[in-house]
Order: sequence, then C-alpha cells, then structure tokens
Amino acid sequence: MVATGSPEATNAGVEILELGGNAVDAAVAAALMLGVSDPDASGLGGMTTMVIHSADGRTVVLDGASPTPREINPAKLQQLKQTEWRVGHELAAVPTTLAVLDRARSRYGTMEMADLLAPSIRVAEQGYLVNPVQIVWTNHYFEEILASRYLRLTALSNATTLGQPGDVVCRPELAKTLRSIAHYGVSSFYRGPIADLIEADMIRGGGFVRKSDLVMLRVKEVYPLDTTYRGSHVLTVPPPGGGSAVIEALNILETFPSDFLAEDSVARHHVFLETFRIALADSGLMRGFVDLMRTRITPELTRELARERASLIVPGRAIPDSVLYAEMDKECAPVGESTTQVSVADRWGNVVSLTQTLGRSWGGKVMTPGLGFPYNSLLEGFNYDKPQCAGYLQPLIPCPNDMAPTIVLAEDGSLIVALGSPGSDLIPSIITNVISNIIDRGMGIAEAIAAPRLLFGGGGPLVPKIEVTAPITDSDIDALEAAGHTRVERLHYPPATACAVYFGGVNAVGWDADAKTFVGVGDGRRWGSAQGARVVAEAAPSR
Repeated sequence: MVATGSPEATNAGVEILELGGNAVDAAVAAALMLGVSDPDASGLGGMTTMVIHSADGRTVVLDGASPTPREINPAKLQQLKQTEWRVGHELAAVPTTLAVLDRARSRYGTMEMADLLAPSIRVAEQGYLVNPVQIVWTNHYFEEILASRYLRLTALSNATTLGQPGDVVCRPELAKTLRSIAHYGVSSFYRGPIADLIEADMIRGGGFVRKSDLVMLRVKEVYPLDTTYRGSHVLTVPPPGGGSAVIEALNILETFPSDFLAEDSVARHHVFLETFRIALADSGLMRGFVDLMRTRITPELTRELARERASLIVPGRAIPDSVLYAEMDKECAPVGESTTQVSVADRWGNVVSLTQTLGRSWGGKVMTPGLGFPYNSLLEGFNYDKPQCAGYLQPLIPCPNDMAPTIVLAEDGSLIVALGSPGSDLIPSIITNVISNIIDRGMGIAEAIAAPRLLFGGGGPLVPKIEVTAPITDSDIDALEAAGHTRVERLHYPPATACAVYFGGVNAVGWDADAKTFVGVGDGRRWGSAQGARVVAEAAPSR
C-alpha cells in the first residue's frame, strides 16, 4: 500500500511494488516522483527524513536534516531578512534528499537507483497534472516566482501566468538531470558535474552552498524516539526534527482517561490545545539544540516530565504564555509550510514513513539553469533576532525542522499506522490528533484523518487553529476563547482549498486486522493519494 502527496507519486510507488521491490524501494521511487509532480513541496534541492521499520523488527531513522554550509554568513542572512527574506540563493542549506534516498535504497532496498528513477524520468518528459493545491501555493508566491528568472519557466504557465488545475506540465531540464543521475550515479550530484553547476550558480547568486559541502555530506542513521501509548508502540524522529513534540504530547495525553479523550467536549478540546502548547514549547527548547548529540533518551521526554507538565493543565483556564515560554521565545520557530509525506507498507512487513520539504513553497524561489529543481529555504529556520537561535547558526549545524514521520505498532508488533504530514510547527499536533483518534476513539484511518483537527502552532505567532465542523461548533470555540485561548483561527466547512491546506496533509497506510488487508488514505486537504499494489505473494527479496 502506498500513500503520497500526488497521484503520480503514488503510482510510482505501486509500480515498484508490482515489479517486486520492497517498501523502501517504493518509498524512494515515490519520493523522487514528488520532486517532479509536487515540485513546490519537495525535490532534489530539499531535505528528507525517513523512519524505516524492517520486517525483522528493527527500526532506524535516516536523519536528513540539512546542515548549514561551511561558508555561511549570518550577517548577510540578517540583511536579507530585512529586505526580501523569502527569496534568494542565500536561504539554501545543503540538500540532503538524494543522499537520504540513496542511503535507504542501498542499505534497506532491493533495486538499483536507475530503476527507481525510471518512473520520474518518464513523467518529467511526458508530463504530470497540476493539482489545485499547487495553484494555491504558486498564487501565494506569484510575485516572487514571476521575478525569478528561471523558476518562473517551471512554475508559471507560459512563464507569465498561473496555470489551471489539470494542466499538463513537462519538466525537460529535470528529466535531463534525473537521466544523468541514473546513468552516472548519485555521486554525480554530490561530487561530479551537477555539484560543479550548483557551486557556480550559488557563487553567482550569493548563496553559501559549495561543492565541498556536497562532498562532505553524510546521512546519519540514528535510533528513533519511542514511547508507548495505551500499549501501542510509537516510533518517530529525534531532534532536530519534530518527533519529540509528538512523543511528549502523547505522554501527556496518556495521563488523562481514554474515555475522556474520546468524547466531544470543550473540556477535552481544552486539554488537547494545552497539551500541544506544552509539547511545542518543550520541543522548541530541544531544537534550540540542547540535544545535538541525539542521545536516545532525553530528560525532556520522560514520563515523569509528562506527568509534571500535565499538572499545569487546569480545567477552564489556559496556561499563561509566561509559564511556557520563559526560556524560549515562542516566535523562534522553523518554517516548513510546503512539505509532503510518503507512507508505504509491503507484503513482507516492511514499513516506511518519509517526509520531505523545501521549507517554504518553492523554497528560496531560485533554481540553477539546466538542472530543473528549486533550492530549499531552510536557513530561514534560524531566527537571527533571537540569541537562542542565532547562536547556533554555525557551519554544519543541522537546520531545525518540525517534520515527524511516525510509525505506530500494536503490542504484537503488527502495523497500526504509518503517517506524517506537512504543516510546519503544526505537524506534531496534526499527527497526535490522528493517533488519538485511532487509539482513543477507535476510528479507522480514513475517519481519523477526516475528523476535525484542533491544532496549535502557525510558523510565527503561535495560535490555536481549529476546524469548525461537526461535532466541533462555534460555541465550543467561544468557550475556549473565554478560557484564555486567544486568537483562535477558525476554519469553517466546506472550506476553500487555500484555507484547508494549512491544516495538514496526512498520507497514511495501516493494517486492518479484522479485514486482513492494508488500508491507505491520502488527505484531501492537500490532494493526497493512496493505492494498493496488485501482486502475487512470494518470498521477500534480498539484495
């Protein structure tokens, strides 16, 4: 089963499964395709992090947090922020996506990279269908894209106007780059002629990434963060990713009765918002780089801390900001508004949850002539006005991010759900909403994803964001505001697409133990897609 952020990517994953590849192979092919068919949210110029749970019971995280370049110049970045902060080569951290995907394939997959690139090359040459969410993000940054000499050739119809949903777009320059990688290997991107082109363009554009950064890049394999939630085993990514907030939120919620969290009440909604406020504040301290060594267990994640932090939650009264953010400015938050998720499970028991991003939509709004992909804007994740962020803006420090690809297993080790989402600092609360819906409310995956979300975050001022649709009502929100949850952003249904995208895009796969079948769900908020592969059962492949 494959669930991704575009139909083309889902089809690519299914194609690989039907050719005999495993979940890792399929996830890599789907992730590569997203760089073609969902180019505003991911691609060769971005970063990727993935959780792999193997059929033998092992779980590993491939940490693709993009490092800051060795030539980084904080003063120049600060100057850029004061002018056109959202645009420029200067925003790019070292791209990790291709390195992470190749590491996953070579260590845990069964197929060659050229075979996994083949679907992406075909679609880049023959065309993909533009979806409404891509139009939303392109419209949001229309002026910046129009001013970009090369990006506008990819992002805009006839290089001048917005396209329409359903338009067919070809990516010949990207196809050429992908063909080169398929023929010469991934090393051509990090050590060869593609790296030379990247460096030359970065120097021309005032960016910091150099060929030496690409040559030095190493993908880290680390232990997942883990906890149990009412007996289920939850596995996610460590800092500088957002998994710590997911783990702490679940630990806090577990101090409340499951029956209470299953009901629809203002009291339950209040607990959810308070939990997310606490978890985001605490994970912000961790992504203030207290834990760069990636120790497997940190004091911030213990159940003792969760019980202590849960005691701050008082019925009917929101915790003052001064209590939660005494040490961490609540506007020091990474930006990752345009991100995408791949979830895959295969018939042998391998499961992958993979999240990738360019930072903002279309990243820094720049691309190298002839290569066909935009560069990320991940250096924006550091807030240079805040000492606790700026002090860590040093060469080779990984960029903070909120990506939290997660896998949930039953007590017997069988799959419950693999999931993840875009949404910047809303991601931890999005994922926690869905997990609680499945475990506390007994919902199926589709129902759990479709249910209205109570979120906290927002990439700047951190505020509650709530989908107001049955069973959540405006009077519920009024009561929450009376309790001190200020500036609630309400999304009424049916929403405009432009509004729904801010509430995430959970693409998930799971196992229905009763029906003995896989389930896949693509989140309609961001045009997600899911499909099962039709295969004949056989022995697991080996390299």
